[in-house]
Amino acid sequence: MLYIVGLGPGDPDLISRRGFELLSLPNSQVVLRTGKHQVATLLSASGLLFATYDYLYDSLPDFEQVYAAIVADIARRYRHSDVVYAVPGNPMVAESTVQELLAMGARHGWEIKVILSPSSLEAVFAALGIDPTKGVAIGDALDRSISIDPSLSWLLTQVHSRLVAGDLKLRLLQIYPPEHRVAVVRDAGSVACQVIRLPLAELDHREFTSVDTVYVPACREARHIGRAMEELAQVMNHLRGQDGCPWDKEQTHLSLRPFLIEEAYEVLAALEGDDKAELAKELGDLLLQVVFHAQIARENGDFDLFDCITELVAKLVRRHPHVFGDSKATTAHQVEEGWRRIKQAEKATQGEGYLDSIPMNLPALQLAYKFQARAGQLGLDWPSIAGVIAKVDEEIAELRQAIHENDPQLIAGELGDLLFSLVNLSRFLEVEPETALRGSIYKFRQRCARVIQMAASLGMVTNECSLAELDSLWDEAKSKENTKRYNR
Repeated sequence: MLYIVGLGPGDPDLISRRGFELLSLPNSQVVLRTGKHQVATLLSASGLLFATYDYLYDSLPDFEQVYAAIVADIARRYRHSDVVYAVPGNPMVAESTVQELLAMGARHGWEIKVILSPSSLEAVFAALGIDPTKGVAIGDALDRSISIDPSLSWLLTQVHSRLVAGDLKLRLLQIYPPEHRVAVVRDAGSVACQVIRLPLAELDHREFTSVDTVYVPACREARHIGRAMEELAQVMNHLRGQDGCPWDKEQTHLSLRPFLIEEAYEVLAALEGDDKAELAKELGDLLLQVVFHAQIARENGDFDLFDCITELVAKLVRRHPHVFGDSKATTAHQVEEGWRRIKQAEKATQGEGYLDSIPMNLPALQLAYKFQARAGQLGLDWPSIAGVIAKVDEEIAELRQAIHENDPQLIAGELGDLLFSLVNLSRFLEVEPETALRGSIYKFRQRCARVIQMAASLGMVTNECSLAELDSLWDEAKSKENTKRYNR
């Protein structure tokens, strides 16, 4: 039989009676994971024999190798006779050697009995005077994959050194304000128990040992994307609820269409104006449209914000196999090619044509650009820019002929063909046409405003100026212009 005994958090009075009886059995193999425990001191004072694995902590480079060596030795001992293996606290709480022994025992049919005692966590709760059922999460400070939710209080174990405390502090400061009060509980469950309360920013200003646990209370002022998104969804749910806003409650997917387009263009304007504060605000307004539509869909039983987010995460992982999988891509071009192949395969399995997935309600310039790019990926493209320029020249000649014939319908068609060819030219030049045109509009607006200002300073009114006077003002405004570049 393999007995796995919990020694409790420290005070010998907290170990179970059955556990102490097993440790006291004569002629048994008693092994403690560590002798640095008050129960071990009591056993020694009582003349009871036991071994410890403390020597492994001094001879092996990391905990993973220490734990592997402990499990291997327990397995060796078990093959010869019964073993009593004792660990601090509760064997079922934060004891990786115990979990590995239980898994090994299940595979090989071992007889294992676990004798429970209180863990150090219960002692920490008592030292802090808190009830864990009110929202306390427990995590390993060495586990960098845990996601901290600041709406809960946290107990973080394994803060066994000042180095670990410093790393933990830096991670927590990404979420919590520096002045947020935390607590360090040392020697919980023993007469030497201490509770040190201090600001998070000072967490690593003291030495740490293996008997320390860090407590981080919940914090409403914390910066946490998940919590902020949840609060936004709750606000929108309230606005659409019984006691909400009459205007918000009346909106539908279709009624919100103009606002979605408007907010997208206001984001573009903030980008072009290089205004960081305005960009943050406008991106928030655009996010509101996403949350608004998701709320309406949830009320209709179609989907909700969770579905939007999880579908997006799955798509990003699926379409980046060079990051999350085994594929290789070292250039942006290779990434784009891989993205195109994955997307084309997805559309094929969904029964969609490769061109059918492009939304037809995009702005015309952007729609033309996307269609031409998609057709080019299918091989329907000019081999070089020379062919594109020749096509532009051809379309200009056809537009001139249509104007000469004074046929309005033909003029509109040829003008559309010319614009379509110019979009294709912009693609070959790697200039996004929507952005390029908006840049020209911005320059035109600024130049017009400057002409009006200069005319006024000269006592002139623009609509009363001659063409020569306006040309002169225009050229002067252009010469003073600080040209702004618009990139993709």
